Amino acid sequence: MTNKKVYIVAHRGASDEAPENTIPSFQKAFSEGADFIEGDFWLTKDNRIVCIHDANTKRTSKTGSKLNVIKTKLSELKTVDVGGWKNSRFEGTFIPTIEEIIDIIPKNRGLFIEVKDDRKEFLVKLSEVLKESKLSHDRIRIIAFNPDTIISAKKLFPEIKTYWLFEWFSSKRKCLNGIAHKRLMHTLKKLNCDGVDLNNALYIDNNLAESLKELGLELCVYNVEKGEDAVRLAILGAGYITTNSPAKIIDYINSTVDLK
Repeated sequence: MTNKKVYIVAHRGASDEAPENTIPSFQKAFSEGADFIEGDFWLTKDNRIVCIHDANTKRTSKTGSKLNVIKTKLSELKTVDVGGWKNSRFEGTFIPTIEEIIDIIPKNRGLFIEVKDDRKEFLVKLSEVLKESKLSHDRIRIIAFNPDTIISAKKLFPEIKTYWLFEWFSSKRKCLNGIAHKRLMHTLKKLNCDGVDLNNALYIDNNLAESLKELGLELCVYNVEKGEDAVRLAILGAGYITTNSPAKIIDYINSTVDLK
């Protein structure tokens, strides 16, 4: 992909306006100029990878249907309307497979794969899918909260950039920012990953950015919904900014002198 100062990642697609983790949401994100889309993935009972955030369908089902994703076959999951809850115009939108998502990714755009399913068979199936995929490895990123998943993914896909999702908002309730910072860096050194994906907050400062840079690690930030936050993070050196509102963030960045 072409080099630029910061890449915009659409969180579950353009999920501020379209139902999360669906084809309409991903298509809208690309039409708004997002460089990457980000989705959450699980393995079904019949060994298909699907895109949905939760372990079951209840929250995003129009009818409140509660199917356990990993215990349900694709054919049954495909009967659940996951668009109508957002807006009536999205009725008839269904859970997509990873293959369906890959098929709508334009040239020179990419996919963040958040691994929700920590079972070993998920990564095995993902390997099979990516081998058959038209998507080159430089257009794929793998992210996960589970450190063991990150370690396994990097071993299986050494050529794909892999980032550890870190829940700083949980850590900071237990310890001071400085201690959490040390814990973060200590774990990152063990993971052999390419960087870290952090929730947006003021703890992401120059000290943290420089520590990551010294280790040769990339910085990604999610939950970025204000233009001024996006600019601050880009100036600090964040390579990827994940947002529910790609058009708004892109417009703000493009209008900011500091980043031109």
